[in-house]
Amino acid sequence: MNSLVRNLMVNGAGAICGMVEAYEPPIKSDRPLIAMTEFGFCDKGAGYVRAQIQSSYNVVSFHATGLGDRAVEDLVGQGFFDAFIDLVPANYGEYLLGGNRASAPDRLEAACRRGVPYILSPCGFDMLSCGPIERKDKNDPLWTSRKLAERKLFVQDAMRVQARTSAEEVATIAQAVADKLNRHPDKRRVKFIIPTKGFSSLSVEGGQLYAPEVDRAFVDALKANLSPEIETIEVDAHINTPEFGQAVAQALQRISG
Repeated sequence: MNSLVRNLMVNGAGAICGMVEAYEPPIKSDRPLIAMTEFGFCDKGAGYVRAQIQSSYNVVSFHATGLGDRAVEDLVGQGFFDAFIDLVPANYGEYLLGGNRASAPDRLEAACRRGVPYILSPCGFDMLSCGPIERKDKNDPLWTSRKLAERKLFVQDAMRVQARTSAEEVATIAQAVADKLNRHPDKRRVKFIIPTKGFSSLSVEGGQLYAPEVDRAFVDALKANLSPEIETIEVDAHINTPEFGQAVAQALQRISG
């Protein structure tokens, strides 16, 4: 023992005691509590969803970058939320493909285990996070195995790089997602909202990752593998539009309660 270690131990013990004494259990909201995933490539769409439902629901947003996904999955599994709007389930796709935003392998399972209303969109399945850009020239396994240098890329900066997913990849993701959702005990409470004119701000017409034929490959594979009891709703708009927000709000209204 020395003075530095002693100070650390005393302060650490004090911090623990303070947390124990000040702990306050979660207070039940007067409105149904909704979890929602989002990130920068669908921020406007998430805003439209929130504007449509916030008068009736208490919405808690989670940033879908891997850690946020783990947090929301855990809290939904613990029963904190009455419904889950999963605008960005794509971290499960990142897990399957080896991207930077990879979630845990049990992603998409919590809402199905709890049987709560579950609404999803395909946001983020149109991209694979693969930065930093220097990996491209260093024989990186992800870049070489998937030939990412040959694809459409969106380079935000040296650290943040998004590669366009391929038709084969999104079909694989769609099948895996369908397998997860098919386990929901009440499949009528699961809705998949598909913005047909762009899954994110990057895959709209004129966007850096625009590839409507690849988006269609995801939709076709999802419908082929999803239980017929789970409704897919195609919206003739991209994700960052009021039309998409309204479709999500209407779906939530139909399956809540």
